[in-house]
Amino acid sequence: MRRSEQRVCAIVGVLAVALLVGGGVGAQKRPWPNTGEDPTVTPVAGPSWLTRLGLKIGDTNLGQGSRRYGPSADQTRRGTVKPLMVRQKVPITGADLYRLNCQACHREEGTGAPPEIHSVLTPVQGSSLPLVRKRLQAEQSRSVERQAQEEANKARVAVLVRMHEGGRRMPPRDYLRAEDTHMLFGYLTQLAGAPDAPRQATRTISWARLGELTIKGTCHVCHDATGAAPSGAALMKGAIPSLESLMTTKHFAEFIRKVREGDVVSAGDPLLRHRGRMPVFHFLRDEDVAAAYMYLATYPPHAR
Repeated sequence: MRRSEQRVCAIVGVLAVALLVGGGVGAQKRPWPNTGEDPTVTPVAGPSWLTRLGLKIGDTNLGQGSRRYGPSADQTRRGTVKPLMVRQKVPITGADLYRLNCQACHREEGTGAPPEIHSVLTPVQGSSLPLVRKRLQAEQSRSVERQAQEEANKARVAVLVRMHEGGRRMPPRDYLRAEDTHMLFGYLTQLAGAPDAPRQATRTISWARLGELTIKGTCHVCHDATGAAPSGAALMKGAIPSLESLMTTKHFAEFIRKVREGDVVSAGDPLLRHRGRMPVFHFLRDEDVAAAYMYLATYPPHAR
């Protein structure tokens, strides 16, 4: 049995995980519990966005929107034990979709990291009819209602197209469904302070879909889907482990700790301890990361 297949215990309706930092967790034979699995979920595939752009993580702000990093080399941790529940069905909002798909680059407030990563606020504000009307009325004395409506609609379409197709440095979010983009856009209008922002809605998705959104929306920005685990020397030169290799080198507890808290990396020759380059994704919940691990185990990454 692969190491990645030994970490989750399940009960009907809820996936119950005993999270032991620094140690193994339970035993569960493959396949993972598939109650409520979403048949439309697909594996993560292909190179990361950094690989596609030919960028090293030290040369970009992409994927580093948390602006937090893990412990220094001289810090130690105490092992802790806590229960972790991964629900078969998970409620999700537009704010959640933003966390999982946008915040890693555009940051919590949506301002991005100019000039490399643009703010999402200005384009979304341009789609708000009241804001466009106010701007046009300040520029003109005659009625501007029709022009305001046309400009707001045009800006909305531009934002949705950019969301789906990506841009020069923005990865496409073509795995998002129509209901996802509708909810995400609604949250963006709130974030941008638009007076006509809709009230935030909630809908339910499967744990598998939650894992897919977390991996494709956050992790795949920097991590290739497949590839062998890099050597210590390669790590020192900036290599980033693939998602496939992480499933052979990180057990469940290590995976969650690395994402949520960060960890010290041992690499080089001679072997030395270093602060990890990977940001700490404090805005992801334990359940998001647990679902991501289970998603990778259930839907193994593809090369293309």
